Amino acid sequence: MLDIVKTITFTGTSKIDSVPVKVFSATINTENPEEMPFNHYVVNQSLYKSNRKLIGTEQSEFEDMAFAFQDQLLEEKAAQL
Repeated sequence: MLDIVKTITFTGTSKIDSVPVKVFSATINTENPEEMPFNHYVVNQSLYKSNRKLIGTEQSEFEDMAFAFQDQLLEEKAAQL
């Protein structure tokens, strides 16, 4: 039996002088919005090493936006019940 899951993916890229340094993603299962795994990876080690504090701040901003959207989906789901 085919099982299809509808998801929403957030992707963000932290850049220094237009150069990608770290990529973030979060995938939300629309049927079960409580499920939202995060992934991240460094694409430029030298820029990441010298800009970790700034990139950490951007990663937190990304996660805050993803959590806010997740909360919105959870509210909508609760309103449908």
